[in-house]
Amino acid sequence: MIITKHIRWLHLTLFISWLLSLQSGFILADNTAKKALFKPLTKPDKSLLKNQLQYTGEHLSLNFQDIEIRNVISLIAEFTQQNIVAGDDITGTITLRLNDVPWDEALDFIMMTQGLEKFQSGSVTLIAPIGKIKEYKEQQEETAAVIEQLEPLETRHIKINYARAENFRNLLNGLDAGQFGSCGIKSTTNTNTPNPYSANSAFNTPSLNNPSLTNSTLPKISKNDTFKILSARGSAVVDARTNTLIIRETQKRLAEAAQLIQKLDVPVRQVMIESRIVIASHTFAKQLGVRFGVAGTNAAFGNSSGAIGSVNSVGGTTGSINGTAVLNDALVDLAATNPYGQLGMTLAKGADYVLNLELSALQDQGKGEIVSNPRVMTTDRCNAKIKQGTQEPYQSGSTATTPANIQFIDALLELDVLPQITPSGSISMTLIISKNEPNYTLQKKDQPPPLTKREVETTVQVMDGETVVLGGVFENSKTSIINLVPFLGELPVIGFLFKRTITTDDKKELLIFITPKIIKDNAASN
Repeated sequence: MIITKHIRWLHLTLFISWLLSLQSGFILADNTAKKALFKPLTKPDKSLLKNQLQYTGEHLSLNFQDIEIRNVISLIAEFTQQNIVAGDDITGTITLRLNDVPWDEALDFIMMTQGLEKFQSGSVTLIAPIGKIKEYKEQQEETAAVIEQLEPLETRHIKINYARAENFRNLLNGLDAGQFGSCGIKSTTNTNTPNPYSANSAFNTPSLNNPSLTNSTLPKISKNDTFKILSARGSAVVDARTNTLIIRETQKRLAEAAQLIQKLDVPVRQVMIESRIVIASHTFAKQLGVRFGVAGTNAAFGNSSGAIGSVNSVGGTTGSINGTAVLNDALVDLAATNPYGQLGMTLAKGADYVLNLELSALQDQGKGEIVSNPRVMTTDRCNAKIKQGTQEPYQSGSTATTPANIQFIDALLELDVLPQITPSGSISMTLIISKNEPNYTLQKKDQPPPLTKREVETTVQVMDGETVVLGGVFENSKTSIINLVPFLGELPVIGFLFKRTITTDDKKELLIFITPKIIKDNAASN
């Protein structure tokens, strides 16, 4: 015999079955086996369960015929010891039979059938026809507005310690205090140029500095009357000299303004951003060359003559062809350019001529490293910029009748950063780091010298005190040049006598490092 018990719990139905054995030889001592089966609830089961979880009131039973609605509400209030108020406009009768249901579920169904609604305020519940509660609230707001118009105004002076009083004035009037990265820095740029970080408002707030971190135009300061604290009668002015906010308002709104200022007027952490721009170079150059040729003895040049191998100022051994020209005695002239070492020798001598050989060589090797270390400190979420460099002059617009104009081009080392401290202690930064140098070798007439630019623009997140490599550029230039006499330079063993070899290997690397550090507050540490 199987007996099954259904238990509904959350979203599952639990089936517990007892198998009762009628055989005397059943292996269980108590002749009973238990098993549990689970299956998902059906839609009716879920609906029933949802309704059961929604109402948590004490269960009651009601059985009335043609009873006044007000009396039913009074009975429920008496049963539950709840503070329930029913208006005079609640009329009508109802017939109901409820058996063991939560009282709050019973009240909801009664209101549903009679077109009523309720409003909970503290421990008191108001029941009225649908739409009446909205009217009550509107009347209450109108009454409060009239009372506020009659309430006397008070004046309070609030000293702003860490922020700008102008920003708090904007907040009290429902305006944004400023855009991300602005920090209230006054603009020094042309006023005719639109500034995406400007904080223009009805109070003629000064324009804010444009960090130039993005090309997109940010929205101007917006107004939201929902967050406006000052009433139509209230006003707020700023004493910039003492950074004091003077507010004239009702007592209630003054308390709200003071609470807002107390919460927001707190010190903001500062960040030191240190960057290092490293330019490392390694150059290597090697040349091997040879020169050899035939020289004559006592060759005449005009009215002069010289010994074997004598050289005139033009080059080559003095000689003459009908006394009018210079004979160059070099058969192969592949010497190194400005060599650091030379070796000359005579290979053969016979009759009136000699065979001369000259070996030349040079090798250059250089290593260099240029380190630039700009650093700047700023407040959290405030843009900072530091520059260092020169203005390079150049001439332009010169003609035969017009003198040249002297103009300037900036060659700067610049760090532009906008940091933001995260709750985890890391620092998110938007960075522009650049190092520009003029290149006069490529300059054209009446044109500014072109700039050799080294620049990185990125957004990175770094832990406090850690160093990260933002980027790097590695350049490697290898050149191998061979000058030779055709055929002769390719001969084995003696081919080097007709050949010049030039080898260069230049390496250059650019690395940019960034290290942010959060400045600890001395007051907090003490």
